[in-house]
Amino acid sequence: MTLIRLLVPACLSAIILFSLTGCDSTEAAARKAERERKEAEEARMRAAFLARVHEAESDAWAVLQPLMQQAAGYRAEETHGFIGAVFVTEAFYSEALVEEVRAEGFGQHISVLTVFDGSPAAAAGLQGGDRLVSVNGVKVPRGQNSAVFAARKVKRLLKPGEMNQIEVARGDEILELEIEAKPSAYYGVVIDASNSVDVHVDGDVIWLGLALVEYLDDSEELPYLCAYALSKNVMRHSKQVGRNAFLGQLLDVAAAAGGVNTGGMFGSMGGAAHAHAFDIESDLIALYLLASAGYKFDTYPEYWDRVIRSQRKNGQLKSKDVERLDKMRSVIASIQSKIEAGEMVYPEEYLQGDVSELEAKAEG
Repeated sequence: MTLIRLLVPACLSAIILFSLTGCDSTEAAARKAERERKEAEEARMRAAFLARVHEAESDAWAVLQPLMQQAAGYRAEETHGFIGAVFVTEAFYSEALVEEVRAEGFGQHISVLTVFDGSPAAAAGLQGGDRLVSVNGVKVPRGQNSAVFAARKVKRLLKPGEMNQIEVARGDEILELEIEAKPSAYYGVVIDASNSVDVHVDGDVIWLGLALVEYLDDSEELPYLCAYALSKNVMRHSKQVGRNAFLGQLLDVAAAAGGVNTGGMFGSMGGAAHAHAFDIESDLIALYLLASAGYKFDTYPEYWDRVIRSQRKNGQLKSKDVERLDKMRSVIASIQSKIEAGEMVYPEEYLQGDVSELEAKAEG
């Protein structure tokens, strides 16, 4: 009896402990399952978002490729080789999408994102997902330098009008391809996956907001935006703005040395110098690109009228805005006259790159 009295409480305690442990295990398993469900859902959402970015890339490139080809020769220093392929690295995408981007095979190396149908690259057998190894004997870097190389160096290594030696890795195999490069004003394109609805250029890359591309997709206005951005790179506006800003910053430093705090005023003024003339020049070149590439261009002013009004207080245009829109309409009339007369649609009169002359035209 004494033994039984001792065993019963022990057994009860074991049963209770087992029950509690079982409850804890069940709750832990439920928490793990919920965590895995959330992670899987987040991964699915990121993959779907990356698919949207890829679709926007495709839409932008479909519009930009013929425009870039038409811009070949507009400025010799901005005309490079283009084989009909788009190169990217993981750095072209948001950090939040790195895992999904790597799962697609894009990492810290330069890979082929797209090969256009009918292009020299397609004819030579280049495929999406191929990793670039060398271009005309120049080894392609990996790691942090690969993004800059993809955006700036590749196009300068490709010789327009000539056969180029391209080495790529496909799986474990190294392929040597000979591909002709066509003259083109080629620039990298990055889709900004943030909430930005802006467009930005730096002389080597065109950044387009995802929301902006999606909003303009399937409309005649996406070419308007792309042609405008491309024109800014072709005419080297970002480089000229940077130079003007640098000269202004020198004045700020000189003033500071004399005990005067300008608050960066001269640098800001330098960066903004000729901004109005640059906008007009971009419009002029964009309209010629659109017309020569076969895009509709006669409603270009209406698009920019809406954009400019959205940026102005109470939607009221300033005098310089009216002037800019009037210049667009004047150029459209000139292009239409050339087309009717069977003349070549080429902006010879606007390719001098002299900002002072352009400002005189803008004022006249």
